[in-house]
Amino acid sequence: KFILFENFLKPLESIKVPQAEQLISIIEYLHKCRIIHRDIRPENLMVNKTCNHLKLIDFGFATTLEDNENTIELEIAGVVSFGGLQFLKSYLQELTATTDYINYNYERTFDLQCALNVVMYMKDYKIANEFKLLKHLPLLERVAGFYKFWLNLKQNNEYYNDLINLIENVSNSSDFEPVKRRIKILF
Repeated sequence: KFILFENFLKPLESIKVPQAEQLISIIEYLHKCRIIHRDIRPENLMVNKTCNHLKLIDFGFATTLEDNENTIELEIAGVVSFGGLQFLKSYLQELTATTDYINYNYERTFDLQCALNVVMYMKDYKIANEFKLLKHLPLLERVAGFYKFWLNLKQNNEYYNDLINLIENVSNSSDFEPVKRRIKILF
């Protein structure tokens, strides 16, 4: 016997201010619960059909931090293309050193940077088109390409750069409100 449910969730196809704010709120909640999802990407964002509320799915790579931890060293897993600059740079260095197992010290705010990158990707078709060109490259070239891509965006997009700086401040204060307020400027 099976229990059948109607399709209550649908994939998030585009992002607007309310969904971007909801995504930051989801990351804030995970942050407070000391959970790092590690696989923030558009395919893991769903919308409730009845109330249009954003849902984050697929916690297969998620991990928790102890009360005294702000980072945790783990083998890299999940989609790396939406990772932050520090993550991509570290991954690139490890890939060029050809180590068998590549670990990273995941910060508590790791998902926040990924969420911002997902918002940028989903709201701007030019960014999405450039991004898609990198997806089919071999791993080393792909990671190098994504690192250069996000670095270039940081250097050339004032609003993105400001949000990156705010995220760095969240690392110190755990205050997500400035990021929630500022993300509206992207739209």
